[in-house]
Amino acid sequence: MLETAVRSRRPLVTDGGLGTALESRGIVLDHVLWSAGLLRDDPDTLAEVHAAFARAGADIVTTASYQIGPRAGLTDTGLTDTGPTDTAVRRLSADSVTLAREASSRGTAAPVLIAGSVGPFGAVLGDGSEYTGDYALTDAEFAAFHRPRIEALAEAGADVIALETQPNLAEIRVIADLVEETRVPAWLSVTLADGGPTGAPRLPDGTPLTALAEVAAAHPTVRAVGVNCVRPAQVSPALEALAAVSDLPLIAYPNSGETYDAESMTWQDPGAEAGERLGAWPVADWIARGARIVGGCCRTTPADIAELVLRASSRG
Repeated sequence: MLETAVRSRRPLVTDGGLGTALESRGIVLDHVLWSAGLLRDDPDTLAEVHAAFARAGADIVTTASYQIGPRAGLTDTGLTDTGPTDTAVRRLSADSVTLAREASSRGTAAPVLIAGSVGPFGAVLGDGSEYTGDYALTDAEFAAFHRPRIEALAEAGADVIALETQPNLAEIRVIADLVEETRVPAWLSVTLADGGPTGAPRLPDGTPLTALAEVAAAHPTVRAVGVNCVRPAQVSPALEALAAVSDLPLIAYPNSGETYDAESMTWQDPGAEAGERLGAWPVADWIARGARIVGGCCRTTPADIAELVLRASSRG
């Protein structure tokens, strides 16, 4: 289904900032599970947000599973679980697919793909590590962390596994292996270091972005590659770099133009002055460079996605 959709006449539009939309409804997301905490505590509000994005015209709705996983610490004996148990991780991950699908059908009669979100290990640390990739686990430890959630998303019927906001090549290789075992189509989307206007795009751990082509080539279930949770100005150079080394459909869903400061754990807003807000996004350029899935990440709303649907349809 994903393959047919990405080869369609117009790009697919994925949804926007789930956390942003929840916070606009008064939800405080200070839980270790982030938005996934609402699967247990307030599923109705979470469903309202999924439905709002579907109603806005999103072709893809992403599950609230980005940060589902044990809050892990490293000890001399390896990974220790001080958060959800393996059973709870699997149950919540499966519930996230069911809720997203049911809510999307209430938002629109049009077909919607459900993307099972898999964020990086760094997301559960709560210290901004997902934007730096500054953590090191063994392959076995990465696999122990990710396997329950990936398997549960696949078994629950996610149409695609969204490996997103990934900052660390070692982790990417492991989760790509795990998705390959499920045989469910996946996309692989990374965040980037800010290398300045002339720097070659790199992951936060220093890996050249073009290394994604090698990972994708070794994992046939990876059907698209790209970037998310980046500044809009980083998108075109990233797509250009990827298009030079891969024939896969490309993905772009940046943040609103604001930048997350991991030290203060707040969003800064240079984008307003730099012309990076959604109305100025060069969507036509992204599509021309091979983007077949476009959307918004942090700080983008259902209204933003509705605008993006119109612009993607007109390629403007």
